Amino acid sequence: MLKKPINIILIVLIVSIPAIGEQSEKQLPRATILKSALIPGWGEHDYQSHSRGYLFNGIETTLWIFAGLAYTSAVQHENDLFYAASEYGQITNPHLKSDVFLDRVSKYDNMDEYNEQMLRNRQWDRVYSAEDGEYWEWESFDKRVDFFNIKTKRWQWRQRLTYTFGAIALNHLVSSMDALYLKRNQTSMQLIPEFGNGSSGMRLSISF
Repeated sequence: MLKKPINIILIVLIVSIPAIGEQSEKQLPRATILKSALIPGWGEHDYQSHSRGYLFNGIETTLWIFAGLAYTSAVQHENDLFYAASEYGQITNPHLKSDVFLDRVSKYDNMDEYNEQMLRNRQWDRVYSAEDGEYWEWESFDKRVDFFNIKTKRWQWRQRLTYTFGAIALNHLVSSMDALYLKRNQTSMQLIPEFGNGSSGMRLSISF
């Protein structure tokens, strides 16, 4: 469940590194920008922009706390889902069943009722078999509704977790770009006149 969200963060870091590397010829301190890519706000603190640094720190902390809550809630609802399936729906090894199967189970009182509907619809490929461990029969209508509600809440918390990891990845990217912006604002240029040996000229001085 966490594989895709983690991949989002890795992609952001990979994309950020080449963009930072393009500035290497201008003596841009890539390490400072990478600090914000790794830990939002770190680079801002290096540039003494502590208010911005604390803002990114706070956003990151809040998002990770919510991600932990979302993950815990998703796992809890998943455990409740498997328990209800086994205890009230007579489903064997519900943790091995696909989400598609569990979704169909939540909409029909038993396997026979479901199969009859599929046969009427001529959807023979969707018919289940008790011999294949796909049998179910709910103890009551209310138990099936409870199962459906638990399944819905599990899906909602999974979605919240995915969106939270996306927000975390965005926070890393925005912080690294903000650190780059701060660096450019600290760049100053001076034109210095030079005289000597009967000639004169101007020297451009760039400081970072």
